[in-house]
Amino acid sequence: MLLAVDVGTLLTLVVAIVVAYLVVLWLALAFYVVRDARRRTTSPGFTLFAMLLGFVPPFLGALIYFMVRPPLTMEQVRSLAIEEQVLLEPPVEGVPTRPCPTCGREIEQEFILCPYCRTQFARRCTGCDRSLRLGWGVCPYCATEVGAPALARTGR
Repeated sequence: MLLAVDVGTLLTLVVAIVVAYLVVLWLALAFYVVRDARRRTTSPGFTLFAMLLGFVPPFLGALIYFMVRPPLTMEQVRSLAIEEQVLLEPPVEGVPTRPCPTCGREIEQEFILCPYCRTQFARRCTGCDRSLRLGWGVCPYCATEVGAPALARTGR
């Protein structure tokens, strides 16, 4: 008879430990649901809804919350918005560029020769060293005659 009481007491102790473990697990899961809801939205209504789901139907409420919660945290949304803004803004560089009329690659605006395809589309004035178009016979900046022939496209 003494052995039966000890087994009954032991069984009661095991059941009490399992129930206490499940209660602690349930409270921890409910706390996580509320904390996660605060990270994902600023809406107090949604946070209250998440709290009710975390506590009222034990364990099942958390599963429902995980299916209806916003997919991204507010921090992730802000990060994606910043990335999108950076990608949509034109690049800010100190050197203005333009496409080469022959090969289409980006080159600096002051270039007189494309460094990629070696097409010449301007030349330098011998008087003021400014960039001139190939068809000009006189420099419009310093009035120097620039009848020098244009550089020919060099082959390989």
